[in-house]
Amino acid sequence: MKDSFKHEVDQVPVPEKKLDAAIDSAIRRGKRKRWGFAKKTAYSAGAAAALFCMFIGSAFVSPTMADMASKLPLLNQLFESKPVFQIIAEELREEYEVDAMGMSYTPEKEFTVAVTGSEEYFLSKKGEIEERVEELLAARGYDAFTIKVYQEEPHENTPEQEHQEHLNRTLLNTVHEGLKNYDFEILSVGGSYSDERKQVGLDIPDTETRTAEIEATVQKLVQDAGMDKVQVSFQKIDMAKSEQNHRWTPVITTISEGLMGRKDFHVKKITKSNDKGSMTVFVTLDLPASDSRAKELAAQTEKTVNEFIQSEEAKEAVQDDSYKIVIYSKDKEVLLETAY
Repeated sequence: MKDSFKHEVDQVPVPEKKLDAAIDSAIRRGKRKRWGFAKKTAYSAGAAAALFCMFIGSAFVSPTMADMASKLPLLNQLFESKPVFQIIAEELREEYEVDAMGMSYTPEKEFTVAVTGSEEYFLSKKGEIEERVEELLAARGYDAFTIKVYQEEPHENTPEQEHQEHLNRTLLNTVHEGLKNYDFEILSVGGSYSDERKQVGLDIPDTETRTAEIEATVQKLVQDAGMDKVQVSFQKIDMAKSEQNHRWTPVITTISEGLMGRKDFHVKKITKSNDKGSMTVFVTLDLPASDSRAKELAAQTEKTVNEFIQSEEAKEAVQDDSYKIVIYSKDKEVLLETAY
């Protein structure tokens, strides 16, 4: 990074604010559901994985910093502004007949809007909505998203689907509420109840060893509710690893927002993994290793990521964890790997 750029970055004040990230996932009728114990919530893990959305606030770019910002995302600037997704959603819902909206990074960088109402209304407003979303994204410096505005098809569940939904909810409520009366360590409950599959899945800490007792309790709760015996499965969660993942989530989502929101940063994907207490951040560029820009961009990207991880803003989340940064090319060749 040029010295002039570095100087300008150093002069920018950084407000102290925790970064909030919201990940919305849709529940598909008749599919397996899961309720957490910390907060009664239903979600579809498959939908969350397929539509990994991160909604994070950022700042408007001043004209004097435009050239610098085009070369280096200011990841350590956390501003007291609403997430861009929330701003767009609130404005569109106030002005148009819209329903579901999503902002995703994988498999494609896409902002979607579902329009309700008649076909005539949809055709008259589609272009207007696309233009407004593009303007609001551009105000935050984001140009990497494809905007998809579509007409939402009206849908009503059949009586059979309504009945299936009722059975699933009854099962979850019975197990979830019933287990609260015991001292078992249960993190979440999931399951489904149909002719083809009657099952309950439980997430428990790796320190919880009473699986046989828990299963017997689940079977009694279900049978007392007049339901058939279910298959019970357990997923043991490494709590230390889970806690570390939780701490690092705002760090990774901030990096993702800053690097993937703009085309000129050439970042295709960002993921993380932790093993034996060490975190690894994987960044995949959209350039092949043979591209003459790849090595230089990898070095710049690694430096940007590392500077943010070591910043005061990220200190509380990162703590004293060791970590690695691995930069891949589009064709999966390691361009740069560093350890700290």
